[in-house]
Amino acid sequence: MSVSSIDTFNLTNNELVATAFNLLGAGSEGEPITARMYADGTLALNLMIKTWSARPHLWTQTQGSLTMIANQAAYVLPGKPMRVISARRKYVTGGMEIPLRPWSRQEYLDQPNKTNSPSTPVNFYYDPQRDTGTIYLWPAPSDAVAPTITIEYDYLRRLDDMLASNNNADLPTEWLEAIAYNLAVRLMPQYPVNDGNQVQLVIAQAQALYEGLKGWDNEPTSIFLQPDYQGWGGGYGWPR
Repeated sequence: MSVSSIDTFNLTNNELVATAFNLLGAGSEGEPITARMYADGTLALNLMIKTWSARPHLWTQTQGSLTMIANQAAYVLPGKPMRVISARRKYVTGGMEIPLRPWSRQEYLDQPNKTNSPSTPVNFYYDPQRDTGTIYLWPAPSDAVAPTITIEYDYLRRLDDMLASNNNADLPTEWLEAIAYNLAVRLMPQYPVNDGNQVQLVIAQAQALYEGLKGWDNEPTSIFLQPDYQGWGGGYGWPR
C-alpha cells in the first residue's frame, strides 16, 4: 500500500455550495444547481463565516508591530483587528520584550492624564469600533522613549470573505466537511427537505463536526493565574 504524500485537497466557493445542496438532495442524480442557488449558497456561506469570525481561532492569531510617536497615546491599527490579545514593549537595542498590562475601557478612561505626562508605556487599551480599531498606550511615550521602543502586539484578525466562485475558505481544510454540513443546515429554510430523517441526520452531523473542531481549536497548554499587584512595570512587582 502507498500513500500520495500530497496534502493539497481543498474546495472552492462553488464546490462547497454544490456539496451543501447535494446534502439536501438537490443537485443529485443530474439535477442542475441554478445560478440563483449558487447565489443563495454564497450569501449563506459568507454570513456563516462572518458569524464564525466572532470566536477566536488559532489561525487568525496574528502579530503586528507599531512604531510609536512621541506624546501620542492613540494609534489606529491596520486591518481593524477584532481583539488585541497581548502587547509588549520591544527595545530596538538588544530586542528585549516586556509585556504591557491590558486595561478595560473604563480603566483607561479613568486615567486623569493620558498625554500630559509622557513616559514609558506600561498599559494598553484596545477599542474595536465598527470601522476602525484603535490601541491606546498609557502613559504616552516620551520624546526619549519613542525612538527606542516598538510595540509588538498579538491580535485576532477577521476571516476573509469568499467573493469569487473559485475562492477557498479562510479556514484549514479540516473544516471543509463542517462548512458543507453547516451550510446545508442554513439553506434548509429556503430549500426545504421533505425527508425528515435526512433533515435530522444533516443537523446532527453539522453540530457534531462543528463542536469537534471547536474543541480542537485551542492551544493544548496549561493556564497559569497569578495575582495582579498593580505595581510598577504595569502589574509586575510589589503591591502599592
